[in-house]
Amino acid sequence: MTTATDYRNEAAKHFDNSRDSFERCDTDGYISQHCSELNGRLAMVRADITENGGKALFTGLYEGNRRVLAKIINTQFGTAWLLDDSETELINARGKKFLPTGSKSRVLKSLGLSEMNEWAPAWAAHAGEGNGFSGLGSVRVETYRTGDKFGSDAELA
Repeated sequence: MTTATDYRNEAAKHFDNSRDSFERCDTDGYISQHCSELNGRLAMVRADITENGGKALFTGLYEGNRRVLAKIINTQFGTAWLLDDSETELINARGKKFLPTGSKSRVLKSLGLSEMNEWAPAWAAHAGEGNGFSGLGSVRVETYRTGDKFGSDAELA
Protein backbone atom coordinates (compact mmCIF):
# COMPACT_ATOMS: atom_id res chain seq x y z
CA MET A 1 0.00 0.00 0.00
CA THR A 2 1.34 3.42 -0.94
CA THR A 3 1.62 5.79 2.02
CA ALA A 4 1.40 9.57 2.16
CA THR A 5 5.17 9.63 2.74
CA ASP A 6 5.69 7.59 -0.44
CA TYR A 7 3.63 10.13 -2.40
CA ARG A 8 5.52 13.06 -0.84
CA ASN A 9 8.86 11.41 -1.75
CA GLU A 10 7.58 10.89 -5.30
CA ALA A 11 6.55 14.56 -5.46
CA ALA A 12 9.99 15.67 -4.25
CA LYS A 13 11.62 13.63 -7.05
CA HIS A 14 9.38 15.27 -9.67
CA PHE A 15 10.12 18.75 -8.32
CA ASP A 16 13.86 17.93 -8.27
CA ASN A 17 13.65 16.73 -11.89
CA SER A 18 11.98 19.99 -12.90
CA ARG A 19 14.61 22.09 -11.13
CA ASP A 20 17.47 20.00 -12.58
CA SER A 21 16.03 20.33 -16.08
CA PHE A 22 15.80 24.09 -15.74
CA GLU A 23 19.39 24.35 -14.48
CA ARG A 24 20.66 22.19 -17.36
CA CYS A 25 18.86 23.91 -20.22
CA ASP A 26 17.11 27.06 -18.97
CA THR A 27 13.72 27.40 -20.68
CA ASP A 28 14.43 24.92 -23.51
CA GLY A 29 13.20 22.14 -21.24
CA TYR A 30 9.82 23.77 -20.66
CA ILE A 31 7.78 20.68 -21.55
CA SER A 32 9.67 18.29 -19.27
CA GLN A 33 9.77 20.90 -16.48
CA HIS A 34 6.04 21.52 -16.75
CA CYS A 35 5.26 17.78 -16.77
CA SER A 36 7.51 17.20 -13.75
CA GLU A 37 5.71 20.01 -11.88
CA LEU A 38 2.30 18.51 -12.79
CA ASN A 39 3.37 15.07 -11.61
CA GLY A 40 4.74 16.58 -8.40
CA ARG A 41 1.45 18.36 -7.69
CA LEU A 42 -0.48 15.16 -8.42
CA ALA A 43 1.65 13.20 -5.95
CA MET A 44 1.15 15.92 -3.28
CA VAL A 45 -2.65 15.84 -3.68
CA ARG A 46 -2.61 12.04 -3.51
CA ALA A 47 -0.52 12.27 -0.33
CA ASP A 48 -3.11 14.60 1.24
CA ILE A 49 -5.97 12.26 0.27
CA THR A 50 -4.08 9.26 1.67
CA GLU A 51 -3.39 11.12 4.95
CA ASN A 52 -7.10 11.91 5.22
CA GLY A 53 -8.13 8.26 5.04
CA GLY A 54 -8.86 8.30 1.31
CA LYS A 55 -11.09 11.37 1.56
CA ALA A 56 -11.01 14.96 0.34
CA LEU A 57 -13.08 18.07 0.92
CA PHE A 58 -15.94 18.76 -1.48
CA THR A 59 -19.04 20.94 -1.47
CA GLY A 60 -22.30 19.22 -0.61
CA LEU A 61 -25.92 20.34 -0.62
CA TYR A 62 -27.63 20.25 2.78
CA GLU A 63 -31.07 20.75 4.25
CA GLY A 64 -30.08 21.49 7.83
CA ASN A 65 -27.71 18.60 8.68
CA ARG A 66 -29.29 16.24 6.15
CA ARG A 67 -27.23 15.61 3.03
CA VAL A 68 -29.47 16.17 0.03
CA LEU A 69 -28.79 13.57 -2.65
CA ALA A 70 -27.47 15.85 -5.36
CA LYS A 71 -24.34 16.24 -7.45
CA ILE A 72 -22.76 19.19 -9.22
CA ILE A 73 -22.84 18.96 -13.01
CA ASN A 74 -21.56 21.18 -15.78
CA THR A 75 -24.12 22.44 -18.28
CA GLN A 76 -23.96 24.80 -21.23
CA PHE A 77 -25.13 27.51 -18.82
CA GLY A 78 -22.56 26.77 -16.09
CA THR A 79 -22.64 24.53 -13.02
CA ALA A 80 -25.83 23.28 -11.41
CA TRP A 81 -26.97 20.86 -8.75
CA LEU A 82 -28.74 17.78 -10.15
CA LEU A 83 -31.11 16.22 -7.64
CA ASP A 84 -31.36 12.45 -7.37
CA ASP A 85 -34.78 11.03 -8.35
CA SER A 86 -35.39 10.13 -4.69
CA GLU A 87 -35.51 13.84 -3.72
CA THR A 88 -39.17 14.08 -4.79
CA GLU A 89 -40.17 16.79 -2.29
CA LEU A 90 -37.43 19.14 -3.46
CA ILE A 91 -38.06 18.33 -7.12
CA ASN A 92 -41.77 19.09 -6.66
CA ALA A 93 -41.05 22.30 -4.71
CA ARG A 94 -38.63 23.52 -7.41
CA GLY A 95 -40.54 22.12 -10.37
CA LYS A 96 -37.42 20.52 -11.84
CA LYS A 97 -34.37 18.46 -10.90
CA PHE A 98 -31.86 21.28 -11.37
CA LEU A 99 -30.83 23.86 -8.78
CA PRO A 100 -28.35 26.72 -9.05
CA THR A 101 -25.04 26.57 -7.21
CA GLY A 102 -23.58 29.21 -4.96
CA SER A 103 -23.81 30.22 -1.32
CA LYS A 104 -25.77 33.36 -2.26
CA SER A 105 -28.43 31.58 -4.31
CA ARG A 106 -31.92 32.84 -3.50
CA VAL A 107 -33.40 29.62 -4.90
CA LEU A 108 -31.40 27.47 -2.49
CA LYS A 109 -32.28 29.75 0.44
CA SER A 110 -35.98 29.68 -0.45
CA LEU A 111 -35.90 25.87 -0.34
CA GLY A 112 -34.04 25.84 2.99
CA LEU A 113 -30.84 24.51 1.41
CA SER A 114 -27.23 25.48 1.84
CA GLU A 115 -23.88 24.42 0.45
CA MET A 116 -21.47 23.07 3.06
CA ASN A 117 -18.02 21.47 3.11
CA GLU A 118 -17.95 17.70 3.43
CA TRP A 119 -15.46 14.86 3.43
CA ALA A 120 -16.01 12.15 0.82
CA PRO A 121 -14.03 9.26 -0.70
CA ALA A 122 -11.72 10.67 -3.36
CA TRP A 123 -8.75 10.27 -5.64
CA ALA A 124 -6.78 12.57 -7.93
CA ALA A 125 -5.68 12.39 -11.56
CA HIS A 126 -4.53 14.59 -14.39
CA ALA A 127 -7.43 16.19 -16.26
CA GLY A 128 -7.73 18.44 -19.27
CA GLU A 129 -7.15 18.12 -22.95
CA GLY A 130 -4.90 19.31 -25.71
CA ASN A 131 -1.63 18.37 -27.29
CA GLY A 132 1.67 20.03 -27.99
CA PHE A 133 2.45 23.48 -26.64
CA SER A 134 -1.08 24.84 -27.14
CA GLY A 135 -2.82 22.32 -24.89
CA LEU A 136 -0.21 21.87 -22.21
CA GLY A 137 -1.54 24.68 -20.04
CA SER A 138 -5.00 23.11 -19.87
CA VAL A 139 -3.75 19.99 -18.08
CA ARG A 140 -4.36 20.16 -14.35
CA VAL A 141 -4.63 18.00 -11.25
CA GLU A 142 -8.24 17.26 -10.42
CA THR A 143 -9.67 15.69 -7.27
CA TYR A 144 -12.80 13.63 -7.87
CA ARG A 145 -15.26 11.59 -5.84
CA THR A 146 -14.77 7.83 -5.89
CA GLY A 147 -17.82 6.94 -3.84
CA ASP A 148 -21.46 7.85 -4.37
CA LYS A 149 -21.67 10.70 -6.91
CA PHE A 150 -24.80 12.01 -5.16
CA GLY A 151 -22.99 12.25 -1.81
CA SER A 152 -24.74 9.63 0.32
CA ASP A 153 -21.35 8.54 1.71
CA ALA A 154 -20.18 12.09 2.58
CA GLU A 155 -19.59 13.37 6.11
CA LEU A 156 -20.21 16.98 7.08
CA ALA A 157 -16.87 18.72 7.69
